[in-house]
Amino acid sequence: MLLFFGSLALGIFISLLDPFLNLWDEQYHALVAKNLIKNPFKPILINETLFAYENSWTDCNIWLHKQPLFLWQMALSLKIFGLNEFAVRFPSVLMHALLVFFIYDIGKITITKNVGYYSALFFTCSYFCLEYLTGFYATDHNDIAFLFYSFLSIWALVRYFYTEKKYFIILVGLFAGLAILNKWLTGLIVYALWFIVIIYLYKSKFNFKEIINFFISLTICVIIFLPWQIYSINNFTEEYALSMQFNNRHITEALEGHGSNIFFYYNALYEQFGEGFFIPPLIIVAFLFMLYKLENKVHKVIILLTVIILYIFFTIVKTKMYGYLMLVIPFFIIAIAYCFNSLVEKIIIYFKNKKIVLQIQLLLIFTIIFFLFNSNKIYKHHSNKEYGRHVARVMEKKEKDFYLNLKRNYGEKKCAIFNLNFTLNGHVTGIFYTGYSCYSFVPTLIQIKIIKNVGYKIIIIDDGKLPKFIQEDRSLDKISL
Repeated sequence: MLLFFGSLALGIFISLLDPFLNLWDEQYHALVAKNLIKNPFKPILINETLFAYENSWTDCNIWLHKQPLFLWQMALSLKIFGLNEFAVRFPSVLMHALLVFFIYDIGKITITKNVGYYSALFFTCSYFCLEYLTGFYATDHNDIAFLFYSFLSIWALVRYFYTEKKYFIILVGLFAGLAILNKWLTGLIVYALWFIVIIYLYKSKFNFKEIINFFISLTICVIIFLPWQIYSINNFTEEYALSMQFNNRHITEALEGHGSNIFFYYNALYEQFGEGFFIPPLIIVAFLFMLYKLENKVHKVIILLTVIILYIFFTIVKTKMYGYLMLVIPFFIIAIAYCFNSLVEKIIIYFKNKKIVLQIQLLLIFTIIFFLFNSNKIYKHHSNKEYGRHVARVMEKKEKDFYLNLKRNYGEKKCAIFNLNFTLNGHVTGIFYTGYSCYSFVPTLIQIKIIKNVGYKIIIIDDGKLPKFIQEDRSLDKISL
């Protein structure tokens, strides 16, 4: 429990490092979640319909780009804590902290209590997952939610084979269904593992009872995720079809520049576990060593196949992103914990003095945490000093302050703001903070007439390049930055 609260405190600290919404995805997720507060069953990105939409995930009314569970969680948090960055990130912080219980339990079941505890400790301090709490990486809170629910589904499967208690069948279905409600059908991975385990265990005979348990759990999973799909198809038919088409394109196309070669996820280990050319080989060796030493063949199959299936599938998929393989992170960390514990056991045998053993143990723990935490990267990404992305941070903070001041000055008036080009798609952030209609472009004369006719106050950012008809129109508020 102490480790849970420590993880929660660290997560809160990390989540507060960026006092603004991050590009790209976090600002979109935050805005949709904000709109879900009013109507949880109508995911809206841009609420106003002053102009036609492109009907893409970055410019649309109904937003079905991602499944809704993590957005519902975010909306509830915004309702409780208010419209701020902490509220956007708190569900991820909480799920990240809760994971220590389940990582500990899998480490304990598959190996020993000590390995379980070290696994939970190392996961708590691991940079890669902590960074997602800030919204820095693309897909941010969606990936944390998927990690949480998909890992819990695998935990329930491990528990089911360990205890043979039937209620874990229900939990597998529940958590898999919730995983699908975050990141679509990749949440079914637990059933691929289960099916292969059935074949492995009962290859000489057909086990009807186990097949029934499998389909009971799968039915529960379908009951969890299918209603939203039916609801979306019936209520947002066109948007749902376009969303699914776009999702399928991830497999065959490297969308939005997220493409690379077959070594992308090997090289991603540098990002996930620290800098240095020796990191990926060490992680792989530690993982294979743990698998070799595992005695329970079911545990070995589940852990090995989780990694193999995800690596093969997402290597084939053309669109590649770091977070797609987040589910393998806890298993790699368990492997690190296993190797560490094995080393400690050797040290205990070699050194008889308990004080010396404790000192060496603490030194090794802090060394591992130092590399996993990767404070250099955290400083690089979240410092206002002349290092890393400090220029972007200053601009994003300035953007937020501008919107908050605008809201204080114009209050609840119906406003439309144009020429917002602080940051890429920063007008989405503007809608979140102000509730006004915000646009990145300069309006035409016809558009201005349309907006005036519906009673909007027009605000335009004066960058010194505004057309003459806007400069001469005194009814428009022109603001210089």
